[in-house]
Amino acid sequence: LVLAELPSHQLDQLKSAVAAVGTADASAGDEEIPASWGWPKEPLDPEALRMHVLEVTKPTQQEAWDDALAARSIDGKKEDFVEEKAFANLLLNKEGTGEQKKDRGIDHHAYEKGKWYRFLNFKGDCYVYVHNYTRDITATRPENFAELTEEEKALIKKLGVYIKELPTEIERIYTKERAIPVIYGSQSSCEAMKTFFHYNKNSTLLDASKLKRVNSGALEDCRRAMVWSMKLGTTLCIYCGDVLPDFLEKICISKYKDTFPLSLFMYGGMENDMVREKIFRDDEKEAGQCPIRPGFMVCIMIMYDTMGLQMSSMRKEELVGKIPEFGRMQEIRTYNDDDRIKALAEMRSGK
Repeated sequence: LVLAELPSHQLDQLKSAVAAVGTADASAGDEEIPASWGWPKEPLDPEALRMHVLEVTKPTQQEAWDDALAARSIDGKKEDFVEEKAFANLLLNKEGTGEQKKDRGIDHHAYEKGKWYRFLNFKGDCYVYVHNYTRDITATRPENFAELTEEEKALIKKLGVYIKELPTEIERIYTKERAIPVIYGSQSSCEAMKTFFHYNKNSTLLDASKLKRVNSGALEDCRRAMVWSMKLGTTLCIYCGDVLPDFLEKICISKYKDTFPLSLFMYGGMENDMVREKIFRDDEKEAGQCPIRPGFMVCIMIMYDTMGLQMSSMRKEELVGKIPEFGRMQEIRTYNDDDRIKALAEMRSGK
């Protein structure tokens, strides 16, 4: 997620929202960590651990220099390689520092509590294990490492796209598949992403949940969001939440064609000059033009209407009847750590 350029108070709100989706993965089992161990109060989420592994397992400057010398010395003698390395290190002092990675050892408590994750190293040539509290990394499989079964892996895959990877997946579908993504998620996932789309500099939130009852004020807010997003070249999220407005029959109609155009639900529909001319007001134009800048994309976000992390058959029928061009859109499911823990717990309990 793009966080760095947010004002501090907005950054705090966004971090709180993302944290609310359940980063405390080791909460499964509700284990208590003794304060004397000096561990953090909360474990790291899997994505943060994966990035930590990639950073820590990068080759040191010395290792990178050794590899480069080895590659250049493929046709040379071993003596030549040694002499070249010594000359570079000791005389030129430009390449290779002689640094070695520090190994402080594994916290022995990591084999008692917390959880180990398995990720590929930086080179992608072997797996390592990382602990979600201590961030200790080892190439040896810990005895308390519990790998998911194939059935559990299939369940997680069925949950969809991990929430922190969602912005990238939206862009992929919109630019590569040339379709508008329709995103389904739990209440916690949707609310966290709503906050993200509101504050992220590359996104604009169109809060369609305000259209439960169609009114001029809510329609105007939606129109301004469209214009703002096109002028800035951002991802426009049509956020429905647990409300599904009747866009087809009550909103995208001739009465509101200058406020909420049907073209918004068509891939590339807003690139039509005549459509933009109708929804841009004079003070919003730039040199008389209605710009739509590169980066403008559209997606829709809707909350599951069941507790089982899925849409009911009734809601699926509603989607087709209330969202224009729904058949041309691409559906995505998203999940957070709490969703995953809940789904796995239900599977293991036989529910």
